[in-house]
Amino acid sequence: MLPVIKEIGIPGYRFVGATTQPSVRLLVEVKHAPKSCPYCEGGRRPRSKGRYQRTARHLDLFGRPTELVVNCRRFKCWDCGKTFVQPLVGIMPYRRSTQPLRERVYRQHDDGICGSTLARIHTLGQATVSRIYAQFTERKAVERKSQLCPLVMGIDEHSLHRKQRFATTLCDLKNHKVFDVIPGKSEAEIEPYLRQLKGRERVRIVCINMSSSYRGIIRKYFPRAIIVADRFHVVRLAMVHLLKICRNVYPQLAWKRSWLNLLRTRGDRLDPLQAARLRAFLNEQPVIGAVYAMKERLCALLCVKTQNRYQCRDLIRTLLAYIEQLRTSSFPEAQTLGKTLHDWQEEIVRMWRFSKNNGITEGFHRKMKLIQRRAYGIKSFDNYRLRVIAQCG
Repeated sequence: MLPVIKEIGIPGYRFVGATTQPSVRLLVEVKHAPKSCPYCEGGRRPRSKGRYQRTARHLDLFGRPTELVVNCRRFKCWDCGKTFVQPLVGIMPYRRSTQPLRERVYRQHDDGICGSTLARIHTLGQATVSRIYAQFTERKAVERKSQLCPLVMGIDEHSLHRKQRFATTLCDLKNHKVFDVIPGKSEAEIEPYLRQLKGRERVRIVCINMSSSYRGIIRKYFPRAIIVADRFHVVRLAMVHLLKICRNVYPQLAWKRSWLNLLRTRGDRLDPLQAARLRAFLNEQPVIGAVYAMKERLCALLCVKTQNRYQCRDLIRTLLAYIEQLRTSSFPEAQTLGKTLHDWQEEIVRMWRFSKNNGITEGFHRKMKLIQRRAYGIKSFDNYRLRVIAQCG
């Protein structure tokens, strides 16, 4: 017998023999008998009541289906008189497959192999593959309940389907993992989850988009956390309002998309031909030229990163000057932008100090969309949460 056949990959068993026709059957027995009764934990060793065999599917050996045949014993306690069977390492009660095989099926299914293909490869039923995946993901989700909140967290919402319109994602920005997914996005919907969340007081930084509801939730349930605005949403807000002024001043931009694209693009990213076209257009429209210059200066200021507190002092003065200039402007869009930046000035200033942002969370949202598309839509939110935690957590 080859030595490799004697290695079954599960400790606690003694190899007895093997048969290879028509399939590989590995005969093993448990090395050590139980020393006490699991019910009364009596001092005397239980006595044997007979033998029986238990068969379970195991990992394929040299590409051939393999079964593990375990010689087991029944025992009876001298003290309480109860009968019990010996627990087996690597084979759960009432299961017909070993834990290494179930874990391999779970890993392959998690990597994208569909359930029907796995069922054909391992000669299992499709329902069995689904149960294996659900059991492993549920175990991972149960472990998540006992974990403490991450120190650096990102919070953002994403859309699901008609019945469950939105869901809130809690992301661990430090370790690049999804911490959990909550149905809904309002305080009334996510309040029960946040109340039972462990370690809320240890959260130090929370990155969010410019949502007043999320800001109120964080101040209430994460009292020691510092709120940092997401840079992408701040820059996008400034671009949207300032370009809206350009469209109002020059209505032809609604169908002249090439000019609008030039106005959206940062000046240092334009090639010489595009820069020449943009200069010619701004010379013809001096009002749009002034708005474009404000857009470039403001976006350049908002894109500054990793500054110390002394460098932030000059930046704060510049930001306050821009906010005052926008609030006193004659354009309603500029006044709205100035008011919003004024309300969020503390959170915006903090983005210069901290390098973390919600780009990690948005990337996981893209992966969540792929999970939904691969499943052709998921109606049950619990199943959706399990898959997100399994693949993104």
